[in-house]
Amino acid sequence: MSSSSSESDMKNKHNDGASSSESETVTAPASIASFRDIGVMEQLCEACEKLGFTAPTEIQRESIPWALQGRDIIGLAQTGSGKTAAFALPILQELWKNPSPLFACVMAPTRELA
Repeated sequence: MSSSSSESDMKNKHNDGASSSESETVTAPASIASFRDIGVMEQLCEACEKLGFTAPTEIQRESIPWALQGRDIIGLAQTGSGKTAAFALPILQELWKNPSPLFACVMAPTRELA
């Protein structure tokens, strides 16, 4: 990543069934102060706080709202930036609301999950 790149580059791939390969770059406001602000349910916010995570990182601010809407996302960020929580929190939230034996497929897990 070049020094002019931000901590994360977020691409949101449209998931509307169209064959278009277009994607849009999105940036969440840095003023987001908590996981609640980006739509994470209270039970998961409490769990994050107990683990010492009180504010979402840039990759989390940019990806979690899209994932909670059921959108496909591709996120790039540095090691230690919170990518695992960025995809795991929306998965856990949806499973909490609608339990299912098979829900998500992680195509390229982080080193921590490998």
